[in-house]
Amino acid sequence: MQHQTQLENYLRQFRLATFIQNYQAYAQDAARTGLSYEQYLLALCTAEAQQRDLHRVQHCIATAKFPVVKDLASFDFSAVQNVSKAQVMQLAQGGYMAKAETIILIGNPGLGKTHIATQGLPWPPVSRANGFASMGLPL
Repeated sequence: MQHQTQLENYLRQFRLATFIQNYQAYAQDAARTGLSYEQYLLALCTAEAQQRDLHRVQHCIATAKFPVVKDLASFDFSAVQNVSKAQVMQLAQGGYMAKAETIILIGNPGLGKTHIATQGLPWPPVSRANGFASMGLPL
């Protein structure tokens, strides 16, 4: 018990919150499945890194003060004529970011330009780049 307390104190000192939450469960799983020490440590480090990235993105969203966080799944393409779902989904892959291309959305008010530009297009490539595709962030 002394070792557990000492370990948790060090983990708090090093600010490894995800380690504190998971090390016992991961250790039991590692012992049960025969993972090496390195694999156990890698699993903990991976969880810590993903959690920190998730908190960073959440902090950025909060700092941006978006009135509502939306994604492309909530956009009703059938309600707007002349908006190509295939083209928007292709843009959502993020190729334009890598090439530093500009995207201009033109149309009357209320067609969803802001939804697509500020909430729909940036999230998929940013999420994939940070490994969040399976973590429930807007895709």
